[in-house]
Amino acid sequence: MKLLVVDDEKEILTLIKKALSGQYQVDTVHFPIEKIPEDLSCYSLILMDVMMPNENGYTIVEKIRNQVDCPIIFLSAKALEDDIIYGLAIGADDYICKPFAIGELRARVSAHIRRENRSAVGNIIRKGDVSVNLTEKRISVKEKDIKLTKSEYEIVELLIKNIGQIYSKSQLYEYLYGYEKDGNDSAIAEHIKNIRRKFQVEGNDPIDTVWGIGYRWKKEVMD
Repeated sequence: MKLLVVDDEKEILTLIKKALSGQYQVDTVHFPIEKIPEDLSCYSLILMDVMMPNENGYTIVEKIRNQVDCPIIFLSAKALEDDIIYGLAIGADDYICKPFAIGELRARVSAHIRRENRSAVGNIIRKGDVSVNLTEKRISVKEKDIKLTKSEYEIVELLIKNIGQIYSKSQLYEYLYGYEKDGNDSAIAEHIKNIRRKFQVEGNDPIDTVWGIGYRWKKEVMD
């Protein structure tokens, strides 16, 4: 399993490669000295720095998001809530703030890889106009595909498979990433916002907010 790490600091690249090489094949790009590969289809996950010379990570991810289906995790010292929200809004699945602990990095990467390898039952869930193909991990509204990030898809699948159950932001975060973490409300709220926006384009709004508690699949789209 191959990972790609893009950063302008050689020391960070060396640190991450050493930390993850025991489990994965890790390719590094010392940007902008080295070029990002044109073909990214071989990678199971991409770790992308944000603040880099010439071109920042946000711009790069906007360019490649439609080309790759794998999880993308931003690495950045920009830890403000607006920065995290923006990173998730343009298609990233997660955001790790620098400086980070090696244990946290390994846990977050492992959680995303584990989600990629989950075996789905070969069936389709249909609720109203929404259809979820669990085998292909594809979601559509009135037969039109909705393009979601990995994290967005996992949230939708969890909610639609457990209609009536309310999930708090902390529960959703732990489900996605494998452990609880302080300050996760913004990330989950942004994922929900993005999911709603993409569904609303097709005239659908399936997620219900239970104020002060969390989120659930709307009862009115069950039938």
